[in-house]
Amino acid sequence: AGTSHARTRTQLRDMGLTKDQLRQRTKLLRLGARRGRLCSAYVAFGTVLALVLGSLRLAYAPPYDPALDARCVKALRSAQSEWFETRACAYDAREARADFVAAELALTVRAKHAPGPCAVLTLGLPTPSPGRFIGQGLLVDETATGGSSFPTGDEALARKMGFWMRSMMDAGAFTCETHTYTDERAVRVLESSLRKQGYFDAVVGKLWNDHKQAKQLDEEFEKIVKSSPNVKLTVLINDAKRSQSQFARFKKGLASGKVSTLIWRREITSTAQRKALMKEVKFVARFGYSLYLAGASQNAKGGAEPTAYLRIDHGAWDDKFATPNTGIELTIVAVPRDNKFKRLLDQSFSLCPVRSSVLNFNERADALCACETERFSTELAEPTCSLESRLALARSKRRGFWSFFMGKTTEPEDTEGFDELDVALNDVGGEDYEVNK
Repeated sequence: AGTSHARTRTQLRDMGLTKDQLRQRTKLLRLGARRGRLCSAYVAFGTVLALVLGSLRLAYAPPYDPALDARCVKALRSAQSEWFETRACAYDAREARADFVAAELALTVRAKHAPGPCAVLTLGLPTPSPGRFIGQGLLVDETATGGSSFPTGDEALARKMGFWMRSMMDAGAFTCETHTYTDERAVRVLESSLRKQGYFDAVVGKLWNDHKQAKQLDEEFEKIVKSSPNVKLTVLINDAKRSQSQFARFKKGLASGKVSTLIWRREITSTAQRKALMKEVKFVARFGYSLYLAGASQNAKGGAEPTAYLRIDHGAWDDKFATPNTGIELTIVAVPRDNKFKRLLDQSFSLCPVRSSVLNFNERADALCACETERFSTELAEPTCSLESRLALARSKRRGFWSFFMGKTTEPEDTEGFDELDVALNDVGGEDYEVNK
């Protein structure tokens, strides 16, 4: 730099400039150099600031969600409706235990991306379809429980327990602490069977009656969190007939941020129950969850694997999903909007997948609306699997011999649970997430 300035002074002297003029020119040159460096620093600082602000925007702003985008949700709803209409049986939890398959996915994602204390809370026992998974050991008592039997005097209950045990083991649920509440007759047997499998810390208790006892899911949630403050919960409600009041009594848990996945079954037998399910979905969504219908099917080896997951909250809902009297037990999965499991479902199991490239600032959202049902092209639409076929099968069962003489017999609807859910929906406060225009 010194040599450069000396050369400049020599050149100026040769031009006939005085010493004062030389000094003034030198000062101007130095000032110009400082301004250039300062300008470069400002540009560099602005670039870094823009990158930081962009990163913060991506980190704290809600991720792109097609169910909240009016430009995409129409295509999403149409694709999902057509898919469900031709492959309804894949969304019957009794066909391929979609709830436990979803739990396995959730627990796998949690272990990889958010390791730490975890708990699995289950209510009730699932109902498997007759003959499903026999031969894979899921309904065989001795296989499921390490040689113990279920001396309950109730074969149906024994099958439920065997199915639950094997499904929990396959899902990896016992890598977390487990809290299970079930039929009083099954408590002692399940405790014994779990110990024989080496699960000495598994908690088994009597499932409360929502109609007779105002016990809340929140009570069990608070007990678990008190003993392990940093725990993350996966909640499975395996009994499809649990009262709608159950979520009205789980507000603390849903608002805590500690319930990483909520999974429950529902069988719809009336339009009133369909409306109640829609309210359940709306209620849970208000706590910042995205909701899906979980699908699962049998693979060539007879095991269960996930198929397309269908969004059901906000603009993605379709009444076909909850058509009454199909005999289908739906599996609903709720995942927080900032959870890695949601990202997996949106990118890998959605009919209209969300790509990670949506994080680019200048990418058009329209490019995200393309649905790719061919991603699941190996799952052919069989006539017996369609929604129409399931409705016809259900109608034929209702027109059976005893129905002809005795009339249709159904359990009374839990209207008390409906009312409690309505009250909770009004009391929870907050606004629904609006679909972006």
